[in-house]
Amino acid sequence: MITPMRRWLVYLSIAGAACVSNLPEQDLRILSAQPSAKLSASDLWKDFQADATAATRKYFGKAIDVSDKPTAVETEVAKGQHFFFAQTAERGVRARLLDEKAAETLKDLKAGERLTIRCFCEGLDAKQDVILKSCIKP
Repeated sequence: MITPMRRWLVYLSIAGAACVSNLPEQDLRILSAQPSAKLSASDLWKDFQADATAATRKYFGKAIDVSDKPTAVETEVAKGQHFFFAQTAERGVRARLLDEKAAETLKDLKAGERLTIRCFCEGLDAKQDVILKSCIKP
């Protein structure tokens, strides 16, 4: 029999889980995740610029495939390996690599070459960059 106190704790747990606003930095579930969307970094950026609330509802916590040409690549582990897809002079889409697969993801990368990555979407950060996490080559 579920007591009223236990029922209340279950409700609080469910409500707390629904309020998560940050994803883990490294999430191995990406290795088996299927994408809920496939789009370019510029289209993802435009969605967040047009209506950040709707874009967050649509993409937050979901695996997405993003294809585009990175404008910068950070390969140093200490600085956090990532791709950056600039959309303005200072802002854009920042795709943080899954540490376990970073070497494989960066392998054979050529400057100016279009690539496709699969990531979990976190949404806008304080700098107004769109943040993608646990990125791998699909």
